Amino acid sequence: MLKAMRERFNQKRAEWAVETQQRIEEYAEQTRAQTLKKMQEEEEMNTMLHHEIDKYLDTIHPSFLLNPDVSRSLYQRLLARSQGRTPISLSLTSEMRLALDFYHSDLSIFIRLLEKKGFKWRGNENKFLSALLNKLSENNYRRYMDRYGDFAMEGQSLEEALLKYLEVVEDHNKFESGRIDFLNKYLINKGLLASDYTNKKLKKLVKTVGKLHEDDYKLVRLEKRMQGIG
Repeated sequence: MLKAMRERFNQKRAEWAVETQQRIEEYAEQTRAQTLKKMQEEEEMNTMLHHEIDKYLDTIHPSFLLNPDVSRSLYQRLLARSQGRTPISLSLTSEMRLALDFYHSDLSIFIRLLEKKGFKWRGNENKFLSALLNKLSENNYRRYMDRYGDFAMEGQSLEEALLKYLEVVEDHNKFESGRIDFLNKYLINKGLLASDYTNKKLKKLVKTVGKLHEDDYKLVRLEKRMQGIG
C-alpha cells in the first residue's frame, strides 16, 4: 500500500511538473508576444515621427534651434508641457526669443498634429527633440553647402578656412547658429576639427580669428565691393 501511495505521489508530482512547465512556456510565449507587439508599435511610431518631421521641416527652417542653449531651453519647455506646468524663462537672448515665438506660433501646433496621428508624447520628449534637431542639422548643412560651396581649399589650415568662411558669409549671419552648425560639420568633414568640437567653442574661435585679422578682412571686403567698377 505504501508503495502504491508513493507511485501515485510520484505520478502526481510528474503531472505537476508538466503543468508547471506548460505554464512557464505559456507565460514566456505571452511575454514574447507582448514584447514583439511593443517593438512593432515603437517602430511604427518612430517611422511616423521621422516621416512627419521630414515633411514639417520642408516647410520651415528654424536654424536658431541649433543653438545648444536654445535647444536645452526648448527641452525644458517640452517637459513642462507634458507635466502641465508653465516653464520659467530666466534669460532670453535674441535666438531664445525667436524659439519662444516659434514654439507658440508653430511648433506646438505640429506637436498636436503628431498626437492626433498617434504619437505618445509623455516620456518621448527627448526622442522627438533629437529627431527634430538631427533632421534640422542635416537640412541646414545641405542648405549652406549649396549656398557657400566648398570654400576651403585642399591643404588649408584651420585658420585659413575660418578666414575664408568670414569672407564668403554675409556679415549679419556669420555667428548665427545655423551657419555655425554648418561650419562645424564642414570643418569636421575636412579633417580640420575633432568630431566632438562644440558649436559654442567654434563660435568663440571664429570671433577670435576675425578680430586677429580684422584689418585684412576689411581690405578683402573693400576689394570685393569695388570689383567691376571702372
